[in-house]
This record gives sequence, C-alpha cells and structure tokens, in this order.
Amino acid sequence: MKTRFVVAVGILAVVVGCSGMKVNHDWDRQADFSSYQTYAWHDSDTNVQDTDPLAHERFISAVEGQLSTKGFRKVSSNPDVFVTYHAEESQQMSLDTTYMGGGWGYGPGWGWGGMGMGGMGSSTTTVRQYNVGTVVLDLWDASQKRLVWRGTVSDTVSDNPQKNASKINQAAEKLLKDYPPATE
Repeated sequence: MKTRFVVAVGILAVVVGCSGMKVNHDWDRQADFSSYQTYAWHDSDTNVQDTDPLAHERFISAVEGQLSTKGFRKVSSNPDVFVTYHAEESQQMSLDTTYMGGGWGYGPGWGWGGMGMGGMGSSTTTVRQYNVGTVVLDLWDASQKRLVWRGTVSDTVSDNPQKNASKINQAAEKLLKDYPPATE
C-alpha cells in the first residue's frame, strides 16, 4: 500500500512539474486590428536561422499558416504589419524529492501500547536539468513603425526533433489562437 502511495505521489509531482506551454499576449489597446490584412516578415533579431535552420523554417511556416487562417495575406511590399520573432533557450533546474517510510509522523505516536504510526523515514532529492525555449512573436504597424501586438510562448525543449517540430506547430497555434484581441 505504501509503495502505491509513493508511486502516485511521484507521478503527480512529474505531472505538476510538466505544466506545458505557457502563453502570454499583450497589445496596443488603441490599435485597429481590423485594418491589418497583409504582412511581411522583417529581419528577426534571432540566431535560430543560423543555429537551427530547420526549426527556423518550421516556425516561419507554422506562423504563416496561422496568419492565413486569420485572413492575413503575405505581400512582398507595403504590408499593413511587419512580423518578427525572437527566440532563446535557457537551462532550468528542478528539484524532485521522494519521501519513503515514516508513516504519518516522526517518532513515537498515539496508538496501541503508546506506539503508533511513526518512525524514521528518508527522502531522496534529485536534480533535473532541462532546457526551456521561449519565442516572442511581434506584429508591428508598418506605417507607424510601432509594436501593436506581442505573443510569448515558453515550453521545454525535447531531445527528439519530431517532438520539437510538433511543439513548434502547437506554439504558433497557441500564440495566434486569440488574435485579433478582443476589444475592451
């Protein structure tokens, strides 16, 4: 019975630790998003194109697909908005602690003959390092040269390229899911 409890707690800790993609949005409350119908890519301040050209192309393609579903059309000159993105990867650390034994408390407790649940327990803490990728997608009003919309997404980076390709598509979808922003 104790083994099942420890395993269940361990699984819960892993599930809580893997909270999934985190997405945030911000926008200019004065911008008229209904007037934006065309876009062009502007040079992004990122090294993804140089360090991982496959990821760069996947992200560009995924964002273009999402913009298309929002009614945007890609143009080579005079766009309504410029699109840029920035990406970075950082190393994070997680401490995972597993408790074993000890019952409900430590030391002698209430129970039969003065002895109850309790006793010595032990714990093991392991350090897990993982990489988190963050992408910032910006839409700039081309005529006024000002930022009008920003979406940020963060998630763990896998060692598996197929998982990362899937995450890129999910990231683009989640970034643009609520675009255009609701008027207040």
